[in-house]
Amino acid sequence: MNKCSLLTVTALTLTLALATPAQAEEIFADSFESGDMSATNSDGFNWGRNNRTSVVTSEAAVYNNKEIYNVPPGNPDWTPKTGEHSLRFRYASGEFMTEQRFDLGAHYKDLWLSYWIRVPTNFVQGSLNSKFLSVWPSTYDREGTVTWNTRPNGTGGANLVVSDGGVTGKEDLPTLFIEVPSDRGRWMHVVAHIKSASGPEAHDGLIQLYRRWENESSYTTIHDKTTADTWDNTTSNQGISQGYIFGWANDAYDDDTEWLLDDFSLHTSSPINGEASSNRPKPPVLTLE
Repeated sequence: MNKCSLLTVTALTLTLALATPAQAEEIFADSFESGDMSATNSDGFNWGRNNRTSVVTSEAAVYNNKEIYNVPPGNPDWTPKTGEHSLRFRYASGEFMTEQRFDLGAHYKDLWLSYWIRVPTNFVQGSLNSKFLSVWPSTYDREGTVTWNTRPNGTGGANLVVSDGGVTGKEDLPTLFIEVPSDRGRWMHVVAHIKSASGPEAHDGLIQLYRRWENESSYTTIHDKTTADTWDNTTSNQGISQGYIFGWANDAYDDDTEWLLDDFSLHTSSPINGEASSNRPKPPVLTLE
């Protein structure tokens, strides 16, 4: 191989190496293709009991704390994001609760959660807050708890706010999250990042949340708090160990309202690196003359 060819191969290798994103370390994933809630990992991840949630196909609900086969009345759209199954969250008309809890089986001081979620086709945010996602180290709604809520944006859609410390911390960083009617029925990829503070008075924890609609190539930063008090004063075991998706809606929906969730995963480094993003700089290319 001559010198010019060698330089060309070297340049191509460098370009490919720089163009290939680092892969996030995945510690758990569940796309619900098992048809139940049995997925686990070496740390003992465990889905809690179904609380007005169920595993569904496009035709029927197939799991709700046991195997079932319930064909719904009417013609609901339960098309999953991928595969043949997804997790349905059903807020019945006038009812306040649907929730899916999980236990990580370990404490993670630097945790990334990601999942696809579909906005209900009839979504309307009520006049009060609704839980979206909450995680905590050992004791819920104390220092160390991080909770996201949706709040009305004044036009039927929702802003997303975050509470650093659960009920002990104020709601912060209201950011436009869902617009109606344009976002109804759309799938979004949500990535939440929580990093523990280095000490009880350090206030150097991280709370970040990113959102990418399915037809977008890059993520929108919804929240980026770098001075978080993500330290649990009730325990020596710092790091997120438990959580729930959705939860209590203080203003119940007027009509039956259903969210779908798919491809839930947990990581110890950013999973965004593996996704297309128009904000990612292009790799350098070596030009030979």
